[in-house]
Amino acid sequence: MRKKERRLVTIGLIVLFAAIAWWAYNGGFGSGGFVDLSNTLNDNTSTTETYQLAIADLSAAVDQATGHVLVTFSLTNAEHFNISSVEILYALNVADPNNATYTALNATAENGTYKAEIPSKFGDLVYYKVKVTYDGDKILESEVQSITVTDTTAPTLNSVSIDYNSTALTFAISFNATDNDQIAKYYVYWADLGTSNTVSNTTTFTPVEATTLLVTIANLTDGNYYAFYFKVEDLSGNIATLYNETAPLIIQANASATWPVIVPEQSSS
Repeated sequence: MRKKERRLVTIGLIVLFAAIAWWAYNGGFGSGGFVDLSNTLNDNTSTTETYQLAIADLSAAVDQATGHVLVTFSLTNAEHFNISSVEILYALNVADPNNATYTALNATAENGTYKAEIPSKFGDLVYYKVKVTYDGDKILESEVQSITVTDTTAPTLNSVSIDYNSTALTFAISFNATDNDQIAKYYVYWADLGTSNTVSNTTTFTPVEATTLLVTIANLTDGNYYAFYFKVEDLSGNIATLYNETAPLIIQANASATWPVIVPEQSSS
């Protein structure tokens, strides 16, 4: 290569390196070299939230005062839907709950909790479900649930009245007892103590069971002492007791005494 040509090449390289240095200093090719689409993409992207209406916290309890069933539940995401009706559907004592005719009750809302009262009675088998109508004609239903209406409250045995007939030698015994459902049975446990007015560990009580009043104890001996305790039982098997085997009521069959004797409640269970 001639000397002149070498000089031209050298000058060209110097110019090229100078151009590269200038380009690097000024940030390459400027904003036109790379397009950052991140902001544009972010600006044009929207997030769609999806909400699902759901029945939650569904439960039922028996009102021991009435035998009715109280159903409560809540609706998840209800604020995102146009809800037109919320109902409890129920059926009583049906053979096939999946093919039964259900009665509808409107559920009322209070502080986010829906509730409805099913007019059942003790002993009923209640089938129920929730039905929600929303966004026009859309329907949301829960699975069928069931509850047996069981009475867990014992009766109240307020007092017992004992009337002595010295001619017939009988005791006529009546009960003053109440229950939230119905008294099914009356029990009188009695023992003839003879002339003793105390019981011992050998005293044997005879039970007398009745479904109606009065309860009659016959074949008495005038002047003898008699020990008693009493029970009442409701339809669900709950029992209330007045006196007991170790601490009974003791009275004498005495024609000259004042009758009837009314014994108020002293101990119950």
